[in-house]
Amino acid sequence: MSLLSMIVKGGILMYVLMVISVIAIGIIIDKYWQLKAVKKANDKLKTSLSQQEKLDNMKSVIKMYGDQSPLGIMLDKLLNTNTTNWDLVNQSMESTATMQLHKLERGLGWLSTFAATAPLIGFLGTVIGMVRVFMNIHAQSQSGVDISMLAGGIWEALLTTIGGLVVGIVTIIFYNDLVQHLENIAKDMQDTAVEYLIKIDINKGQ
Repeated sequence: MSLLSMIVKGGILMYVLMVISVIAIGIIIDKYWQLKAVKKANDKLKTSLSQQEKLDNMKSVIKMYGDQSPLGIMLDKLLNTNTTNWDLVNQSMESTATMQLHKLERGLGWLSTFAATAPLIGFLGTVIGMVRVFMNIHAQSQSGVDISMLAGGIWEALLTTIGGLVVGIVTIIFYNDLVQHLENIAKDMQDTAVEYLIKIDINKGQ
């Protein structure tokens, strides 16, 4: 049986699952591209900053490349501050980092929702299909039940459960992987911030 015939026999909820899967694929591709671009921009900035020792040179690098990456936007709060209150600077960096990471998280909520609802939609389709099967059994009870029609109705009803589980399983796998990528970026930004807090403290103490 082809995929198209399975969708047709599965009923309208199979079309709903197909729409969900297309949207999920679009979000997954977009988020992988976005996270890859962010990591590349962060790494480029880190490489440029690692070649500088003086604070003024670091500021120049941030001014040149900083707005191209979340790391640069965060470090700008550190390198271009006039205050010596490190607690205030640290809070400003944390707030900026949280805002940048929140932007990267956009769309992941939908993937989580799709992963949870797709199997439920599949089960709903199966329940509706089984209700129809038993309604047919009741209608045919006087003249005898056609076993072949009964079996056909049951396996057609189960198609939506299969579809829902497939969409849900695939979506949750990619969702968890994207979350892991995002956590790695956040951890890298945190480690880099601590590193430059120490560097700037040393520079200003000299």
